[in-house]
Amino acid sequence: MRRRNILGAMAGAVVALAGITGAVSADPASDDDPTATMPIGPPAPPDTTTVAGPPAPVDPPVATDTPSPVVPARPAPVATRVVSSKPDPSDPHYSANAYPPRKEAMDGPPVPGDIALVSDDLNLRENGDYTSKVQVVMPAGSLVTIEKRLKDGFYLVNYQSSLGWADAKYIKRLAPEMPPVVGVGTLLESTPIYEKPDTTGKQVTTWKAGIPLSYYAEVDGGAYKGSKRWYKVMSNPDRYLSTWTVLGTATNGLQDPPPLPKKGALGWVGALVSDANVRSGPGASHDILKSWPVGRRALVYGEVKGETYNGSTQWYQVAVPPEQSAFVHSSFVKKQADVMPVDKAAYTGRWFDVNLTQQVIVAYLGASAQYMAQTASGTKKNATDTGAYPTFWRLVSQRMQGDNLFSDDYYNLDSVPYIQYFHPSGEAIHGAYWHDNFGTPMSHGCVNTSIVAAQWMLQWAPLGTKVVVHE
Repeated sequence: MRRRNILGAMAGAVVALAGITGAVSADPASDDDPTATMPIGPPAPPDTTTVAGPPAPVDPPVATDTPSPVVPARPAPVATRVVSSKPDPSDPHYSANAYPPRKEAMDGPPVPGDIALVSDDLNLRENGDYTSKVQVVMPAGSLVTIEKRLKDGFYLVNYQSSLGWADAKYIKRLAPEMPPVVGVGTLLESTPIYEKPDTTGKQVTTWKAGIPLSYYAEVDGGAYKGSKRWYKVMSNPDRYLSTWTVLGTATNGLQDPPPLPKKGALGWVGALVSDANVRSGPGASHDILKSWPVGRRALVYGEVKGETYNGSTQWYQVAVPPEQSAFVHSSFVKKQADVMPVDKAAYTGRWFDVNLTQQVIVAYLGASAQYMAQTASGTKKNATDTGAYPTFWRLVSQRMQGDNLFSDDYYNLDSVPYIQYFHPSGEAIHGAYWHDNFGTPMSHGCVNTSIVAAQWMLQWAPLGTKVVVHE
C-alpha cells in the first residue's frame, strides 16, 4: 500500500506522525545511528491506554550533574481504558475500516516475551538500578516487550528497538492483543471469504490457493461443498472460510519459530527449475499443500533426509513454524544465494531487516536473528523506499484501497491482515491473501509476507520498532 491508497489511513498516519515528532524528551541520536539524519523521532503510540494507580514519582530523579533526562512530575493516572476491537469515531486516530489490536491492562506481572504497557513517564536506564544513566524517558502509554524476568525491582525491556532497564512498578501486563489461534494450514484452492459461517451471508473477498493461514476457531455453519464446518480465519473483523478447502494442523497458539543458525548463513534463496509439489513432509507419501511453478523463488531453511525421490533422499524445508511446515525435493530447487546475518546489529533491541534483493525479512533481537520469511515488496514502478524507519501504526486489519478507479493499478482489498506502517507514504509490513508469489516484488510499495508471518511479527514487535530496508 502506498501514497493514494487506503480509506482514511493517511489521515490516521498523519495524526500518528504528528505524535512522533517531538513526542518525548529523549537523548539525541548518535552519529552512528542510521536514523540520526531523519526527521522522525520516537513515535507516540496511537493505540494507548492509561492504567489506574496511586500518584507516585517514577524512580528517583537523576542527579543534577548528570546530563540524562529526568522524568517530569505527573498527576495521578486516570482509570484504565480498554480500546475497543471495533473502530471508535471518537478516537483521534480513528480511520474507517481500521481495526487496532486491543489494549487491556491485566493483573499480575508480565513475563518475558510479553508486550507490556508503560503506565507513567518512565526512565529507561542502562542498568537495573536507580543510579544508572538514563537513556531516554518513555512516555506514559508506550509499549515495550519484556526481555528478562524481574531482577531487583527492574525489568529488561525493549523500547523502540533499544534495550534498557525500567522500574517494574510502572510496567503493566497487557492481555493478548488478539485471541489465540487454534491451528495453521494451507489453502488448497481459491476460496470465498464470508462475514459469517454461511454462504447465505455476505461474501467479502476471495483468498488465493496456496496461501498459509491461521484460524481462531472451528465452528458449525451452513453447508459448503457438503461440509458444515468453518474456520474463523480473522477475528477483527470476523471472517470465515470452509474447512473443506484447508489442510490444517491444530496448534496451541502460534508456534515459536525454530532457532536460526548462530554461525554462517541463516538459510538460502533459490529458484525452482521445474514445476514442483510442496508437501507437508519430506516425501512423496505426504500431502500436497500446493504446487509451485518453474521460476518461483524459494527460501530454504534447511535440508532434511526423507523418502527417496529421483534417486535422492534430500529434501528442502521451505516453510517453518509459525507457518505449517512444508518441503520440496532438492531436485527441483537451484540455489542462488545465502541469506547471511548482519555484520553488526543496527539496534540493541527488536528490529526488522528487509532485504529487497533477496526478498527476505529477518526479525532481529540485537544481532541475533529470531525469524525470517519471504517477502513481496514494491515493484519497479512502486519501489519500496530504502532507509530506517520506526513503525508508527499497528492494526489487526484494514480495508486498503488505492490508485485511480479506472487504472490498471486500482485495488480495493477487504481486511488486509496484521499491519505495521513504517513509512510516511503509507508503506507497511502486512500479510497478503491475494497471492502466494513471495520472493518476487508484487506490491504497490508495501512489504507483503504470508498472513501467518505477518501475524507473528505483529505480536512480536511493539509500536516504534525500527524497520531497516535496503537493497
